[in-house]
Amino acid sequence: MRSLVVLPALAAIFAACSSNVEDGPATTQSDAITTSDAIDRAMQWVNAKLQYCQAPNHQRDYDAACASTCDRQDNPDWDPYRSDCSGFVSWAWGLPSPGRVTSQFAPFKTDLTHVIAATDLQTADAVNNSDHIMLFKAWVDKPTKATFLEEPGCSSSTPYAHQFTATVMAMGNTIVVVNHGTFTAIRFPDAP
Repeated sequence: MRSLVVLPALAAIFAACSSNVEDGPATTQSDAITTSDAIDRAMQWVNAKLQYCQAPNHQRDYDAACASTCDRQDNPDWDPYRSDCSGFVSWAWGLPSPGRVTSQFAPFKTDLTHVIAATDLQTADAVNNSDHIMLFKAWVDKPTKATFLEEPGCSSSTPYAHQFTATVMAMGNTIVVVNHGTFTAIRFPDAP
């Protein structure tokens, strides 16, 4: 089983990463997060149908499609995180709150994640583009059908964390997820 690790030395860098929302307290993950742990963490939000917000809980939400204040299910572990797509992946991978934004993951920034071949996607990897990031859960029929976990947005018909299966087309490091867009396959590094 692959382990996903946030090295303590990188915690300060992650804490310094910010988006257009107010930052919550930074947290660090000193223990390895396995791929199973990452999916289990993501499934907590999916099972709770955690509402999408571009802000930590009870803070101003800057997404015009959402309410002006993020008001979702209270949980002291989740509250400091944005429950948007990149906050969702950050939570699953055990990254510091409030979470990175899509431009702070590969292919845009490679200090933490790296690009992989789309056909090499494994449980707890992700797919990213400039507007959206989703966790890869499993191949249903490699390389043409896969299951993903996502926080889709306030204007979505399902504005909360959920799982879905879609037809995909994999070409190099690019994966087209039918009815969702074109993404780059990325991986959070294996433990050293």
